[in-house]
Formats: sequence, C-alpha cells, structure tokens
Amino acid sequence: MADLSQVVSTATNQGGNCIFQVLQTLSSENAALFACILWSIWKQRNNKVWNDIVDTQCVVLERASSLLYDWKEAKNASGLKLSVVGSNMQHQQTRVVKWKKPSLGRMKCNIDASFPSHNNKIGIGMFIRDDEGTFVLAKTEWFKPKCDVHVGEALSLLSALHWVHELQLGPIDFEFDSKKVVDNFNSNIHDNTEFGAIINDCKTLFRQLYENSSVEFVRRQANEVAHELAKATTLSASFQILVMPPNCIEHILSNEML
Repeated sequence: MADLSQVVSTATNQGGNCIFQVLQTLSSENAALFACILWSIWKQRNNKVWNDIVDTQCVVLERASSLLYDWKEAKNASGLKLSVVGSNMQHQQTRVVKWKKPSLGRMKCNIDASFPSHNNKIGIGMFIRDDEGTFVLAKTEWFKPKCDVHVGEALSLLSALHWVHELQLGPIDFEFDSKKVVDNFNSNIHDNTEFGAIINDCKTLFRQLYENSSVEFVRRQANEVAHELAKATTLSASFQILVMPPNCIEHILSNEML
C-alpha cells in the first residue's frame, strides 16, 4: 500500500540487518515513511495484545502517514524559524496554514475521509462555504467495508463531485488534504488500478459537469472542518444533510473566521 514492498523484499532476501538496508536504499522521504510504518505496526501489535483491537492495514498506513505529517508540521510551525544568509542570522515568521475564503462569487467545498479503527466504516465529510466564509451546506456519509486509504479518499472526491453538482452552486473550488488523490486528478498519467479507475471517473465527471472550477490540495490544518465531520460520520447510523453547522465543528468555524 505504501509502494515500498519491492525494496523491503530485496533487502530481506539479502539477509543481514534488512531494516538498515531498506533505510539506506530509500529516499529520505520514503525512509521517514518506512520508519513510521514500523512504529505503526508495533502499535498495531500492542493494540491486539493489550486491547484486543485488530487494526486493519488501512489504519496502520493512515496512522503512519498522519504521524509523519504531524511531525513535519511541528518542525515547520515552531513560531520562529532561524535562517542563515551568509554570516547573518535572521528570524522569519513561519507561515501559518489555515483555511482561506474563496474568491468573490465562488463557493468552496472541503472534503475529507476518515478510517477509524473502532469499526468497519469509512466516513466522508463535505462542507460548503461561500466567499464570506459563511456556512452554506454540509453532507456526511459512510460506506463499508474498508478499503485502501487512497481508494477510499478517491471515492470521497467522487461522491462530493456528484453531490455538489446536484446543488447547482456555480463555480466552486474543491479542497482535499489527500495529495495523492489531488496530484493524480490533476495529472495526465494513466493508471490501470482500481484507484486509477476511480480517479478517471472523477475526471470525466468534472469535465462534463463543472466549469471554471478546481480541485486543489490543502494541508490538514486548512481542512479541519471536513476532517472532524468525517470522523463524526462513522458514529452515525445514516447519511445526513446538514443545514446548520453541528456542535463538533463550531469552534473550528469561529477560529477560521478570525
């Protein structure tokens, strides 16, 4: 699922300390992900031994990816970042990542998917705001059984494209914190996998139904509303159309309007 199996298999067949061989072979980015996956597998084992909870492979990968993402953001968001220019030491303010209002006359739909370990559902949260940042409408839904994380995220985008078209809101910007989904959606690469087929459906739907709209990647901090909605969805027995913001996201909305 992390596209690291070939490197791991090669190192294992060579014998010796295969973990260090893998780390030396991978790029720095993939080596960091590999290390986080090892930690998440250890966490999976402890959950089984101590809590009698069986984490799925999707949960193991999502937990590793989230840990790596949060670690990077913590490094970048320490308040003041020291930069060296020649022999001079300068302080520069770290850029704050937060949700931004769409351009005048446009709407914005934030999307996210959740893969909880406590049940077999994948939750989807979709949240629409106008150019003033005012809440317009939201939808929550879920499906099961669980699938690969990137497949579930691609299905989330497909579901949002179907729903928003029914509302006929005009130009709209879709934002998603799944870089793999957004990058593949905006690329011309042909992918014969299940994931690629879903992305292709998204592209076809977007070309047919949307004009002057976009699908863009944002950081998790700029997608908190959709993220919280997606997490809450898996606890619901049915799909919901929300005409008022639920309590679980009111504090986030207030902060983002500042």
